[in-house]
Amino acid sequence: MRAHLLAVVLLSGPLLAPHAVADDDARYRLMPYLWTAGMDVELGRPGNTRDVDVSFSDYADFIDLGAAFVFEARGDRWLLVADFLWVELGEEFDLPADTTDVEINEFVIEAFAGYRPGAWKETWIIGGMRYLELDVEIDFANLNDADADRSFTDPYVGLSWQPRRGDWEYLVEGDIGGGIDADFAWSFSFGAAYHFNDRFALSGAYRYIDIDFEDDDFVFDGSMDGIQIGLMFTF
Repeated sequence: MRAHLLAVVLLSGPLLAPHAVADDDARYRLMPYLWTAGMDVELGRPGNTRDVDVSFSDYADFIDLGAAFVFEARGDRWLLVADFLWVELGEEFDLPADTTDVEINEFVIEAFAGYRPGAWKETWIIGGMRYLELDVEIDFANLNDADADRSFTDPYVGLSWQPRRGDWEYLVEGDIGGGIDADFAWSFSFGAAYHFNDRFALSGAYRYIDIDFEDDDFVFDGSMDGIQIGLMFTF
């Protein structure tokens, strides 16, 4: 499942972009980035859940390995984006009464298209799919462990405001989704990028994702949020 989804996302931009926008109007971007995301999640069985709270600083301290990038194809009225994030975390924390061993794997893929109505100069209507997989293992000394392995694939729709003012480009984006795997999901982000020239820019943003899920066997109610820093290449 993961390999198939990844292949679809990575190939969709280059394959679909030439059909969505004319060659003389097309602009492509690739941005590797770092997302120092915290996590605040309630997980477990109904009536017996545990809280997993990882702060921004904890995330930065125990990141083991990761990769993240965005690919974008943009025309005058059309936008195609593929966003990939994978990170593996692990560390031991000294607590007042016991030691906790934490291992977290995050895997996120988003693929969406955007359309800008003629009367909207800087605002895009967006719609796409989000795949999120979380594998969380937390071992508490002398306490019950908290483990979860769940994936969610859901559609979403939203708006993206992307004004350009001189060398600065801004972003305010929000979406809502769910209904297939997750009961409800929503996210928002805002940030800015400074363009050194037509090819290179430095980008910084804040992003928040919230997902609610509950069935007869499992509860996952939580959020991830943090700062994204990336280097944008335009070609």
